[in-house]
Amino acid sequence: MYKTILSLTFSFLVFCVTAFATIPTPAHIVIVLEENHDYSQIVGSSAAPFINSLASDSDAALFTQSFALTHPSQPNYLMFFSGSNQGVTDDGLPSGLPFTTANLGASLLASGKSFYGYSEGLPSVGYNGTSSGAYARKHNPWANWQNSTTNGIPSTRNVPLTSFPTSYDSLPTLSFVIPNQDNDMHNGTDPSTITTGDTWLHNHLNGYIQWAKTHNSLFILTFDEGVETGSNHIATIFLGPMVQHGQYSESINHYRMLRTLEDMYSLPYAGASSSASPISDCWKNTSGVTNDHSSSPKMMSLEQNYPNPFNPKTIIRYTLSANSVVTLKVYNVLWQEVATLLKDKQMQLGEQFVEFD
Repeated sequence: MYKTILSLTFSFLVFCVTAFATIPTPAHIVIVLEENHDYSQIVGSSAAPFINSLASDSDAALFTQSFALTHPSQPNYLMFFSGSNQGVTDDGLPSGLPFTTANLGASLLASGKSFYGYSEGLPSVGYNGTSSGAYARKHNPWANWQNSTTNGIPSTRNVPLTSFPTSYDSLPTLSFVIPNQDNDMHNGTDPSTITTGDTWLHNHLNGYIQWAKTHNSLFILTFDEGVETGSNHIATIFLGPMVQHGQYSESINHYRMLRTLEDMYSLPYAGASSSASPISDCWKNTSGVTNDHSSSPKMMSLEQNYPNPFNPKTIIRYTLSANSVVTLKVYNVLWQEVATLLKDKQMQLGEQFVEFD
């Protein structure tokens, strides 16, 4: 993790402030979920040449410690989309439909943004059956909120992949693209299954990916889960002009990804995303301040607290040169943590202050 750390020593305490580059607001985001393969089966594999070319792209971030949350498939899709498995622990049709809880799609629509789910093999707009050919409803989480009167997703936003725009400017703010089970690497673990999914991804998404790189848009590739008996270690790639190229070893999961998407558009937090931290260190700094893997970003200054010495309160002031996610901690001179005053809090550029008692 690459970050700026500034410290100030006084009265036997050290204040440490950490800031990250601004979380961007892409014009469009397209998310593709593949199925049932571990990180080690994909990254570096000759069976997935296209995915590996994406991972090494100059506008791509590869997360080397990305993990799904559970098994089997359906709960992972629900947790990514709504911050909760909604009580679902298997791949069967959930009970108590439609759901009424908060979710990413409904939040986007309520905020004036747009959302669509594009599913390969969906036989018709708004289809809500459990399967059709190689289409599987368990991989289509927004169907569970379809037409609900609370946090609902209109049936018109649940559409076949054939509706995916050929003019990318007309894409929704955020969309999911879900391959069918013949093309999402679901049906088998041998290299030919991976190659089929890799080729499908190139044929269907490469046009958008190349366009996104010059149109403030983002592509996300991830997996619902790893193999059933593994650690759920999966491959995740972010690609777009706002992404700082590199490999990132921080631990991320579906909740952190959901929180990041919500923060991009200032959406309310759904379920467990409210306690997750956003992914904030893989973005280019758009304020003109250097932010790369060879040097620390000079994004802030930390001032002397006042009063000093103090009893019982003091004010800590700092200045940000860009909107940033900030953590502010207090340490003693042995570098033992005393208190956390801010944790992964989105802050605006300019002068800020925190009171420490």
